[in-house]
Amino acid sequence: MKRLAFLLPLALVAACTGSNSSGSAASAGVSKADYLKQAEAVCAKAYADRSALKVPTAIPALASYVAQVVTLADSAVTALAAVQPPTTDKAELESKVLNPLRTQVREARTYSGRVAAAAKKNDQVALVKLLSNAPLGSKANLRWMKNYGFVECVKAADTSR
Repeated sequence: MKRLAFLLPLALVAACTGSNSSGSAASAGVSKADYLKQAEAVCAKAYADRSALKVPTAIPALASYVAQVVTLADSAVTALAAVQPPTTDKAELESKVLNPLRTQVREARTYSGRVAAAAKKNDQVALVKLLSNAPLGSKANLRWMKNYGFVECVKAADTSR
């Protein structure tokens, strides 16, 4: 069950990025400081929500827990995608943070389905294998994120813990 902790940061991983809007610094663009303030708020909320989840100690609760973590991550990515980034940084935020986190959430969703199927069958062997081979490691570029100025989002996105 300890390996389940890898999923907790997924919600936060998602919380580390976001952009979908365009604009220019001269017109509708936002400053980097404003973007970071909004994105970090999303990450902090996602981290708090994930931390509030009770880690299960019994197999029947495992599938629900994993599904909740994935739902939090997916919601965080969606919220971050709604945050308007500075126009000059949009492409890098998409390629180094948001797109990798979207991929990570998709993989986590697949993993969650496998956990749910094994739990439904009460297949403890399959669950042990799944827990032993959990998708670990953030797909987002954490070093780039730190250099950009993210703090809460890096904490949330770091799935190596």
